[in-house]
Amino acid sequence: MTHDEELLHIDQVIDRLDSRFPDLPRESIEQVVRSAHEHFATGKVRDFVPLLVERLAREKLQGLVPVVPVVPVEPEAAPKAGSEVIASEVAGAEVIARRRSWAGWLRGWYPDTRLPIAAAAPE
Repeated sequence: MTHDEELLHIDQVIDRLDSRFPDLPRESIEQVVRSAHEHFATGKVRDFVPLLVERLAREKLQGLVPVVPVVPVEPEAAPKAGSEVIASEVAGAEVIARRRSWAGWLRGWYPDTRLPIAAAAPE
């Protein structure tokens, strides 16, 4: 890899990290990437320098981005196969929609699973 190719790859690293961290100013991203690139300046094998620079810069940039806590969401209980009404306030088209969504969810895990889709008559 020539020096010009390496600099081209470093510019592409800046572009990728800029799209990955849109909340950070581009100047900060460039500064972190250039600093990481200087870290590998004395290496003799240059083929993997852009990859190593991107990894090092990404780790540093992740430390600059504030972490938003993730709140776990508990899934709803699966409807019973023979039940006609899932909840007392849900009837008609909503029952069909909920059963279809659960059937699709189960098909994602078990491709051969087919749940009957039946509409409950409003009482």
